[in-house]
Amino acid sequence: LGLDLLDRCHGVRPFPVARVVGGILLHGAARLLRPASDRDRGETPRAPAHRRSRRSGPAGCATLRAVLLPPDIGLPCDIWEHLPLGAALERVAEYAELSEIYSGDGHTLLSAENRRAARESGLRLTVHGPWEDLEPAATSERRRRRSVAEHRRHLEAAAEIGAVRYVAHPDYDEGRRKRDARSLAALERTLEDLAGLQAELGVPVVVENMPGSGTSHFNAPGDLDLGALGFVLDTGHAAITGVLHDFLFASQARLQHVHLHDNRGPADAADPHGTLGTGVVDARLVLAAARAAQATVILELLDERSVRDSIAHLRARGLIPGD
Repeated sequence: LGLDLLDRCHGVRPFPVARVVGGILLHGAARLLRPASDRDRGETPRAPAHRRSRRSGPAGCATLRAVLLPPDIGLPCDIWEHLPLGAALERVAEYAELSEIYSGDGHTLLSAENRRAARESGLRLTVHGPWEDLEPAATSERRRRRSVAEHRRHLEAAAEIGAVRYVAHPDYDEGRRKRDARSLAALERTLEDLAGLQAELGVPVVVENMPGSGTSHFNAPGDLDLGALGFVLDTGHAAITGVLHDFLFASQARLQHVHLHDNRGPADAADPHGTLGTGVVDARLVLAAARAAQATVILELLDERSVRDSIAHLRARGLIPGD
């Protein structure tokens, strides 16, 4: 019966009446055989303090799981990018109270329907702005301004849904291996423009470090003056570049947000966004730095199995509460 209810909530298959009746009879027999619970005695059930029941699911489905992650750690909804945004946020809510929306493709916040789903999710939200086809360090002022204008559209949407962070990428070019003074000056103008939008719209903007050496004007600590903007540490990017430890202890970085995932360091230049505990990223050090800075953390993973395995790793190391 429980599996059928879960399938109904996720819209997977029909809900046969005969199986429901049989399931109810079996469930009733099991209740007669088991010891009385708090609920059976008419008392309020005692749940561990760190576990909170999730909201009702779609179409009034009952609560099926408790939230597994503490409030400062969340998940990106594009793990479920094949689902509509509302359904993807429901899946996030099975694990976390915090989610990051990538405002692109089917989950774009330029859609009024998606903005409504985000507002109604009840989750605390961060937004990852678009990055493909944007040129924040373009030496052509027309192309650079187009990038800023696109960020404005998504930042306005982020403000409408009450987002607590907006992630922006700096420049990135896999084929480049050295810094360029003209591109750097253009990027700095873009950061100033983003700082103006931050002040105007009230959504903190954080800038993400990129993987590799020389591929961006923001690969390592000290590469770029972020000015009034905050910093989002991408642990996988920093590990690939070999500067994760440097970022964790860089006093000049105003750490506000973290993308936490794992890899084997420079050997994983393809940026696999691996399960925690499978590479060189020390989650204990990362979470200590994030919590000291009161930064939000997103487990930037690629699939649900990796989510479950990463949660198990964090629990085994005592970094989040267990059952």
